[in-house]
Amino acid sequence: WGQIIMFDRFSKKLLNPITGFIIVAIIALSYIYIDKPLVTVLSTLNLQENFPVLVWVTYFGSSRVYLILFFVFALFFRYGYVNSRWEQRAWFLWLCVAFSSLICGLLKASLGRARPDLWLHSQEYGFFWLKLDRPHMSFPSGHTTTMMSIAFGLSALFPRYWILFLSAGLLVALSRILLLQHYLSDVFAAM
Repeated sequence: WGQIIMFDRFSKKLLNPITGFIIVAIIALSYIYIDKPLVTVLSTLNLQENFPVLVWVTYFGSSRVYLILFFVFALFFRYGYVNSRWEQRAWFLWLCVAFSSLICGLLKASLGRARPDLWLHSQEYGFFWLKLDRPHMSFPSGHTTTMMSIAFGLSALFPRYWILFLSAGLLVALSRILLLQHYLSDVFAAM
């Protein structure tokens, strides 16, 4: 029961308007002061080659896999092994991923933020609005959005294990920063 109560308190704090203001402030401060220096330092470490496990970790944030997986689970629990409770859970998780991915995709296309590669190679930084090419779709992080929506969805269904689910989401978020796919502010916004 202790874990369930802790998750309940944690989720209520996240929905607090003051928390929202603090998160927006952290994103803005990261954008202004941390993103460029952090990417510059991380680029010298070459973590993609030195720690290939990070590449595998980041794959867990791919939304397509989860959309297919939860859809298949939902159909399985509807027509195969009939269990309405598990079918509802599968549809809930599918909606968590689908809805968050849709919002994330719209933000990426609308805002057109340059990825860290563009900063490293051509000093291009910031938002370029309505850019639809991959190098200008950094904000927010899609992989982080996917993993955090799954983490919170699973935490709502199984609150006893919320720390485990949240840790997995944070691990994928960290991998996106360390692999220079996203800035810190991209990941904070996605979370």
